[in-house]
Amino acid sequence: MLTDFDIKKAKIKSKIYFLKDNKGLFLRVNTGGTKTFFYRYKWLGKDLTINVGEYRPNKFSLTQAREKRDQFIDDLNAGINPKDDSTKGATFETLAKQWLEAQKVKWSSGTLTTNTTRINYAIKDIGAKAIEDITAKDILNICRIQERRGTKEVAKRTRQLIGNVYKYHMLYDISEKVVGSLVVHQPKNHPHLTEKEDIKELLDKVNNYHGSFETRMALKFLAYTFVRSTPLREAEWAEIDGDIWRVPAHKEKTGRPLLVPLSTQAQAILEEMREVTGDKKYVFHSNYRGKNDFISESTLGRVLNRMGYLGKHCVHGYRHMASTCLNELDYDGDAIELQLSHAPMGVRGVYNKAKKLPARTKMMQDWADWLDSL
Repeated sequence: MLTDFDIKKAKIKSKIYFLKDNKGLFLRVNTGGTKTFFYRYKWLGKDLTINVGEYRPNKFSLTQAREKRDQFIDDLNAGINPKDDSTKGATFETLAKQWLEAQKVKWSSGTLTTNTTRINYAIKDIGAKAIEDITAKDILNICRIQERRGTKEVAKRTRQLIGNVYKYHMLYDISEKVVGSLVVHQPKNHPHLTEKEDIKELLDKVNNYHGSFETRMALKFLAYTFVRSTPLREAEWAEIDGDIWRVPAHKEKTGRPLLVPLSTQAQAILEEMREVTGDKKYVFHSNYRGKNDFISESTLGRVLNRMGYLGKHCVHGYRHMASTCLNELDYDGDAIELQLSHAPMGVRGVYNKAKKLPARTKMMQDWADWLDSL
């Protein structure tokens, strides 16, 4: 039989391995470090295995795993296959992770990161609770924490994600009871600059930034390309194809690939970066996060805040800035929307399949020249 000491001292190996307890309960030690309980049993002559839960010393212990195993044994003795209701006795964390795994194929990496962060707010508070023991008040408390932090929209989105976990497992969505209790969020545009003098000052401050070289170059590149944060930070050398940057669909919020014509200025930045990170996977490689990782989501925003742009201009603000200025400069509206990776609405969106690449290529070069002329 296993002991908590046995589990705690179980070391990570290059291959998955198993530690047996008794009565069909065993622990799987993954190469990534997670330790998960499983229960093996026979049903109609077949060997079946069911996930019992991830070992967490202060949240889901060996004792709790044995209690769940005993519940499964009781079901079997009553002629019930535990897999017929795999949510019975399952913790919120187990069900939430199953839901997250199922969504990976349809989310961009940015959406996956954001939604994982938000669902982890719930896992932190109610992850160890059996799904049937969670109350609406438990969920409201999770949302209230976000509201007190001033992130009312995050509270709303977190509630929705919790509800999605229930719906995915075909359970009654208890989070619906919370909707009317949440503080109403009034959405605001991302802060951004549109006046020439302000834009010039921003560009000058970025040029004179004496912090991380990769961060400075990323902000300069962002001004010329006005892409979303995820494709910028996760830009790979393999995506650069001469004077075109081919952003893959899984990095775009829309789930569609994006072609970014590169101005001569943007190409010059890439040439400088190639001398520094050309042997790495990512263009804007981070020297602080890991051996082969990109700069973090918060890095660029923190730098802009330190420059004095808190509440005035943000990373996403570059997109608003480019959209406003290019429209005022009378560039083709469809070309602008396509370059922003926005989907045209209605009938126009259905029939407008043209990529308008020649027009976008000229527009991107004109945009870079306009910025340099300020």
